[in-house]
Amino acid sequence: MEKELIKLLLKKDFYNKNKSKLSKEFFTNGTGALYETIQRAHDDSDKDLSISEVSSLHMDVYNPASTRAKKENFYSLVNEIKELELPSEKIANNLLHSLFKRRIANKIAVLASEIYNGKDADFSEIKKQLEIPFDEDVDEYEYVTGNINNLIEKLKDNTKWKFNLAPLKEAVHGVGEGNLIIIFARPEAGKTAFWVNLVAGIDGFASQGAKVCALINEEPAIRTQMRLINAHTGLTMDEIRSDVEEANTKWAEVRQNIHILDTVDWSLDDVDEFVQKEKPDILVIDQLDKVGVTGTFARTDEKLRAIYTGAREIAKRNDCCVIAISQASADGQGKFDLTFDMMEGSKTGKAAEADVIIGVGHRDKMDTDERVRSLAISKNKITGWHGLKNCIIIPELSRYAE
Repeated sequence: MEKELIKLLLKKDFYNKNKSKLSKEFFTNGTGALYETIQRAHDDSDKDLSISEVSSLHMDVYNPASTRAKKENFYSLVNEIKELELPSEKIANNLLHSLFKRRIANKIAVLASEIYNGKDADFSEIKKQLEIPFDEDVDEYEYVTGNINNLIEKLKDNTKWKFNLAPLKEAVHGVGEGNLIIIFARPEAGKTAFWVNLVAGIDGFASQGAKVCALINEEPAIRTQMRLINAHTGLTMDEIRSDVEEANTKWAEVRQNIHILDTVDWSLDDVDEFVQKEKPDILVIDQLDKVGVTGTFARTDEKLRAIYTGAREIAKRNDCCVIAISQASADGQGKFDLTFDMMEGSKTGKAAEADVIIGVGHRDKMDTDERVRSLAISKNKITGWHGLKNCIIIPELSRYAE
């Protein structure tokens, strides 16, 4: 059937419909070289090809130094193809689908064998092979709607989950499906308290009904869990100890919407698998820089870009919002105006993937209220607003207030 396929591939329409599925691996016994010539010829032509044209190109242009034996074998093959009846496209399509699936299966088998024999376990490439849509026709694309009413309907949830800080809500409104939000600050500036307040504070994401999952690799997750309880109940640790029943009653309002776990040594593959299973509306990763990623990288910024690109893809594939927590470099020490180039280990890779970037800044000077924090919005693809908003941190409650 390889020779029949070669004859059918001379037709421009059939070739264009199926070229993404094709591979030289499908063609043996001399037809592989002929297939490559057909590829090159179609790149330079907008019409059907004839076997004679392809034959001339192959021998006179692409392989003029072929031996006499090779030329005889090639012309014998061409003559066989000339005598063949043109197969039906339906039969050819079925064969191509079968060959394409076998090619994917072979790649997966090779990758799995390499892992089994001791190579670093990189299952991301296997996942990519499994996600290849080999059953669809390549000319059937899903175009973005041009209907204004449909666009409005599809975009209405872009900020479904509103920020519970008025200054931030005015500037960015909120977050939604597919968003990647980066929150960064210097150590001890209050970045964990910031996202905790957004999730569990007054009118936070959990109170709005969002299912929030938090993956913690920075501090013990049990401490972060208590901070979430502080933020929602408005009770300090001493107050919770003195009235556990009241704390339980208030916490029960959002308890089912918040899921938190320790994820030290997790990789992006682990995160992806978790999100597919749990299907959160909002995923917080504290800190994203510490999540593992497979591959070899010459520089730290290249590795970080791969991590943030992976997080962005997880958000898009799973229709959730990913909130990534990161550190600010020493350039941000004692500053209010934190720009995204002050993120630790980053050039532009991390920033390029984000929809919104918020730097939580504070002053070192004694004449500044130590509770004052700035929210420096240096990237905002949701509303376009950039600048500074000020607020107050309440550390004992892990809350922020205007």
